[in-house]
Amino acid sequence: MKDTALQRSIDEFLGNDTLPPVVLCIGTDRVIGDALGPIVGELLVRRYDVPAFVYGTLSLPVTALTLPAVADFIRSRHIGQKVIAVDSSLGKPSDVGLIRATVGGIKPGLATGKNLPIAGNFSVTATVAALGAKDALSSVRLGFVSALADDVASAIFAAVSARFGYARKPLVRSREQSELSAAAASTPHFPFSANNDKTLY
Repeated sequence: MKDTALQRSIDEFLGNDTLPPVVLCIGTDRVIGDALGPIVGELLVRRYDVPAFVYGTLSLPVTALTLPAVADFIRSRHIGQKVIAVDSSLGKPSDVGLIRATVGGIKPGLATGKNLPIAGNFSVTATVAALGAKDALSSVRLGFVSALADDVASAIFAAVSARFGYARKPLVRSREQSELSAAAASTPHFPFSANNDKTLY
């Protein structure tokens, strides 16, 4: 799926919503093949400053360990807001490099035998490696995953910003990260949301 087709799918999913969506990016940066979600989240926050709440970045990943708590938090905090779940996937060799968008939640960790809760109302997955391949997720090249993540992030940003406007602010510099983290600690989105300083309501 080209990112323009993905953008249209997300736009159709959002419908006539007046509340911005939540983007839940699942995965860990400790395994390259599983880092698609955190990279997408990082791009949405740092490059695009997307007008939506983003959970799961390179600095604050949503992993198998934290997903249940994050999912509960999103359900209680973002009532009435649709959730776009993003994750990497394994599939047939012919599907490697394919990006899929599906109405309905995603079951993370299924290919690796993890029993995790269904996440989101809309799922975006990118097939990064063949199911059953030896060390499938750890043998993927970072450049390949990054390119897929770039396509996903740009499509999400285009769809969301077209509907909810642009919320661009200066990029956060590394020396300012401690101040941002301290400020975030006092907000209702801490500690899961990486862009909790937005005013989107």
